[in-house]
Amino acid sequence: MSIINKVRLVEHLFAQLDKEIQTFQLQTKLDCGCGCGKCCNKTDIEASPLEFLPWSFQVYLNGKSDEVLAELNSKQDSECFLYNHLSIIDKGVGNCSDYYYRGLICRLFGNSANKNKYGKSQLLTCRNIKELYPEKYKQVSSDIENKKHIPVCTDYYMRLMQIDFNLGNIIVPINQAMKMAIEEVLNYYSYHPFDNDLRHSA
Repeated sequence: MSIINKVRLVEHLFAQLDKEIQTFQLQTKLDCGCGCGKCCNKTDIEASPLEFLPWSFQVYLNGKSDEVLAELNSKQDSECFLYNHLSIIDKGVGNCSDYYYRGLICRLFGNSANKNKYGKSQLLTCRNIKELYPEKYKQVSSDIENKKHIPVCTDYYMRLMQIDFNLGNIIVPINQAMKMAIEEVLNYYSYHPFDNDLRHSA
């Protein structure tokens, strides 16, 4: 399958998820506070290269693959490459510098559920939301246990792997996932002329 077709399939999956998340947020009134980037500021975020394929393809289209790859290779810390601090004092205040092309984990966190060892769905969210909206959090958690619909994290990762099992099954630190996604696009187009690939995908 061509890179372009994979990108389109991942973007289609993201669009479906975004609709589910929008419905969930409208029903629950539970979402992140404006300017909060505490989860993005964590240094142990993991992702798959496949969820950053649309981002890396866009980087390639902009002619910046080599430049961005060099920046990723020289990055000394493990904070997300795309995280943009809005405050020098508080690194928890910020946003994504390429929000439209953020990864699957970025979309799911705070807006999805995980299955516990008993097979019950539990809201996947941060301490900040639990503390800011304790009553809402309690109500939503109860609704989820009573089968209220919410995107399930593992379900979406399974659907992602169906697009490309190898790229979707690798879970690594987020900056490494971005690096691998860029390398995947560069390797592909070192053997496939871009114009031909675009024609065949039309």
